[in-house]
Amino acid sequence: MIVDWLKVEHHKGGVLQVELNNAPVNSLSATKLRELRKCFNAVASDNSVSSVLLTSGLKVFSAGLNLKEAQTYDIEAQSDVVNAFHECFLELYSFPKPLICAVEGAAIAGGLFPVLCSDYRIAEEKAQFGLAEVRVGVGFPVGLVEIVRAEVTQNAMRAIMLSGQPISASAAEKAGIVDELVPEGDALDRAMQVVVEYSQLPPQAYKTVKQQIRAPIIAALNSEVNKAETSAPKAWYTDETEQAMSKMIR
Repeated sequence: MIVDWLKVEHHKGGVLQVELNNAPVNSLSATKLRELRKCFNAVASDNSVSSVLLTSGLKVFSAGLNLKEAQTYDIEAQSDVVNAFHECFLELYSFPKPLICAVEGAAIAGGLFPVLCSDYRIAEEKAQFGLAEVRVGVGFPVGLVEIVRAEVTQNAMRAIMLSGQPISASAAEKAGIVDELVPEGDALDRAMQVVVEYSQLPPQAYKTVKQQIRAPIIAALNSEVNKAETSAPKAWYTDETEQAMSKMIR
């Protein structure tokens, strides 16, 4: 699948680099989320790919939803983007091959979830991480909360989700969001070393063990995707949301 904002590069040893490049901040939408899902779905069945390195070609890893656009979402659009979140991150969280992430810059709100879906996360020391939904005036899609619950320590989950404020890379390492910190500018090179190491692991065993670890969360995400197929559109926003979004983008 060829999408202009997803730059794909093949490396030796079956390593595939997927670079997010939607300037200026890799903002997400229902369309972008489904394009990312389709990309990983295709790669999952590509026998020439042994592992994936997820990166950003911009100064920001991803800032999440484009709030200027999101302010105008009607109920159908609100429901659609929540469904797209569940579909996309189900695909990434259940991806059967090694998925290594290099983070330079900020990974905020919906933009943090590709990081949390990865198997090993490397960040430069100046990177920032956060879940700003409470400040935007919305709750979390149900399945995404389960990803956070599985991947972030309990106290950090409480603090990050209830404050909505970003945290430093060192705090993110303590929270379980980041596995390894490197100096500024070194994240991509270090991640390439790691993804090569992971690509040498027995692929069937890797798929099995990953599924065993993540099965409960995958089931929760699947449940949300299945519900959406038979449910009428539901509002995600409240009467607080538009004003909160406006305040965030001033």
